[in-house]
Parts: sequence; C-alpha cells; structure tokens
Amino acid sequence: MAEAIKFTSDVVLKYQPNLGEEIAEQEFAEGSELTVLQEWDDFWLCKNDDGQLFNVRKSLAEES
Repeated sequence: MAEAIKFTSDVVLKYQPNLGEEIAEQEFAEGSELTVLQEWDDFWLCKNDDGQLFNVRKSLAEES
C-alpha cells in the first residue's frame, strides 16, 4: 500500500466537514500530496494535513 499520493493535475474533491453538515469542496494543485489510509482497486482513502478525508480515484494521482 502506498503511504502517500501526489496529484498529476489540478483537481477539486468533495468532503463532508462534519456529520449533518453540507458537502464542501477542496481544491488541490498538481503535485499536492495526501496521506493514504486505505487502498482499494480503483480508489485510495486519504487525508490532508487538516485531517479531512477524501476518496481519490487512482486515475487522478500517483504514488509518491
């Protein structure tokens, strides 16, 4: 399993800040890195430095 990923292009991902809150968007620039928590066939479960969680499609990033 990868420990971190790096985006291969600019991307906007959605996340839920807290249960019951509306969905928010987070922009990531090409080269931004996230920590990998879990890996599946087509996605990684990742978190950023603020602890926000994202499901990242493997076609959007590469292992770093």
